[in-house]
Amino acid sequence: TPSSSRTSLSTRSKQFSLWDLGFFSTENRLAQRLKKNSCHPFTLQQPNVFVLEYYHDSLWKGGLMCLACLVGLQFSYLLKITEGSGFLIYGLGIGLWFVLSSMQRRRLVLNHTRGLYHFSISGRMVYQGPLHYIYVRMAVRIDAYGRRFYQLVLCGHKLEALVLVKLSEHYEQMEFLGRYVARKLNLNYFDCTSLSTRHIIRHWPLGEGPGTLGIQGITQRRYHRGQNGY
Repeated sequence: TPSSSRTSLSTRSKQFSLWDLGFFSTENRLAQRLKKNSCHPFTLQQPNVFVLEYYHDSLWKGGLMCLACLVGLQFSYLLKITEGSGFLIYGLGIGLWFVLSSMQRRRLVLNHTRGLYHFSISGRMVYQGPLHYIYVRMAVRIDAYGRRFYQLVLCGHKLEALVLVKLSEHYEQMEFLGRYVARKLNLNYFDCTSLSTRHIIRHWPLGEGPGTLGIQGITQRRYHRGQNGY
């Protein structure tokens, strides 16, 4: 029933949710999650409203750093080794800073009813803007041997980039997943090249549209590039 589904959604959103560890963010894992929840990584709070609540992944990185430095300090104390203890104490401080700065809960809301998205940290609004400012993008990385590795990233203005798939050499599979995620969330999808016929534009800036560029089928990617480079 609708009431029971709303109850289950609200209960799920209150659970501890840490953004995926990078080495587990593969295309196969994303496909499995999409089978269980077609609007992954979001949950459908109500019709046309998607909600994502999570903690930044630097929380587990800081925790691991603290644990490693504590173990190192313990061995240094037992073996009476003083060299390098200052470095371990410094690393412990950095790890604690990562943990404390990442314990603030992030909340991202896609409200298609109002045509807006809302990003907040610990209940404090960071940014609210139109839906054409948030999108799913395929990014590409080229190694020293010329091999191309692709990423799927959820990007947005004033939004921390959320990597859906870390690295993959399978372009077609990544494109299929990226288009699927964008379609289920009703967001724009951008290919890894700026000028492409593979972009899927569902939301246009005010006063613009498919006919404003003058080139049928080819769309120039326009977005607010964040500090992370996406």
